[in-house]
Amino acid sequence: MATIGLSMIVKNGGEGLRSCFRSVCSLVDQIVIADTGSTDDTVEIAREFGALVVPCPWTDHYAEARNVALAPISTDWVLVLDADEELPAEATRMIPTLRDCSEHIGGYTVTFRNYFKDRITGMLGSLSRENKDSNERAKGALSHAEHSNCRLFRRHPQIYFTGRIHEGVESQILAAGFEYRDSDINVLHFGYLAEESRFAAKQEYYYTITKLAVEEAPNNPHLWLQMGMSEIRARRDVERALECFEMALKLDLGCHDARVLIGVVHQGKRRYEPAIQSFSGLPDDGDLGITKTRALGDLMLAAERFAEAHVMYGRALTLLLSDKANGLLALKTEIESKLGYTEVLLGLAEAGLQRLRTAIEADPTIAANYDRFIKACVVADDGACAADAAEEALKHHASEAAYVRAAALRLSLQQSRVARQIAVTGLLHFPNSDMLQRVHASSA
Repeated sequence: MATIGLSMIVKNGGEGLRSCFRSVCSLVDQIVIADTGSTDDTVEIAREFGALVVPCPWTDHYAEARNVALAPISTDWVLVLDADEELPAEATRMIPTLRDCSEHIGGYTVTFRNYFKDRITGMLGSLSRENKDSNERAKGALSHAEHSNCRLFRRHPQIYFTGRIHEGVESQILAAGFEYRDSDINVLHFGYLAEESRFAAKQEYYYTITKLAVEEAPNNPHLWLQMGMSEIRARRDVERALECFEMALKLDLGCHDARVLIGVVHQGKRRYEPAIQSFSGLPDDGDLGITKTRALGDLMLAAERFAEAHVMYGRALTLLLSDKANGLLALKTEIESKLGYTEVLLGLAEAGLQRLRTAIEADPTIAANYDRFIKACVVADDGACAADAAEEALKHHASEAAYVRAAALRLSLQQSRVARQIAVTGLLHFPNSDMLQRVHASSA
């Protein structure tokens, strides 16, 4: 049977390193770690698992470090992981079959399951799905999204990493006369669950390296895309980010991620027409179709083009109800709620309010759905409905503003005693709230 080695670059990865090693220790025949300057217990943990640790001075070049970790590998195949990643049990059962494959296959792509703290997010054209995984490190994640690249490949002198950042071996596999294929292997990635301060520091560092990479390869649309994302994450410079996204699209008209991000920037600046134009260039199906119709619905609503918004939200909901949209309950209820809100704005109050109630019943944890329901009740001139909904929202979203809103709505109905009770309860949770103090005084 063909042998397999684990190759990694690590710096201060001790927090997750044991979990990573345990997920693969029954599978691999060799472990090589290129340590780029750890000051924690990374090296000690690596040696506990029998790893060869190779000191690797950091040169702001990921491919160079990857290749340092690759050089001592003597097995037939190589698996590449990071300290914030691990393999699920099913992957360790699948890899032995893959590595005894046809001699024409030089590598396999694997699917990275990226865990997020947010319920509705996405990456690289994929929407995040509700997280139901039982993995201990994923317990704090509300959703996950997926992307793929080649992390399992033959050990061959002509197969090595290229690229200062977002490095890969795919081009070298093809240049060596092999092909690479997709696999059903998942790699679990927990990096996006890191503490905010650590994540921010990492983004600032990525900014520096990505800038160097763009200077070295100015015709690479993927690097321009990443540069734009770094401008936002590290520098909060959305106009400079827009220039980067536009350059990525200029270099590759099929770069749908660039279209999405161009639209997002214009939308954030309330430049509705260029945002509509950008989102309109996306495909009509799959996750990108959902992204397209959802965004166009939001833009039409903001521009007070309610009938068009209603059409777009209807198309988004149809896509979300398809079999391919499993795991998107939070997004489904959001679109259902927005569709109901536009129906109220179009004068279809009864149908719209019922749709808004349905969205809340399906998932009462989404605060924005309550907000839309309350606004819709006000639009429909049903103050009692708005007040009832505001109090119901307090059971799930008891913020200072929510207490103020609920009390103020009761005051508008001249229900001073109820308003005072709400204000008193709110002050127990937020005793220094000037707004609640004022509402309490008004209800006396």
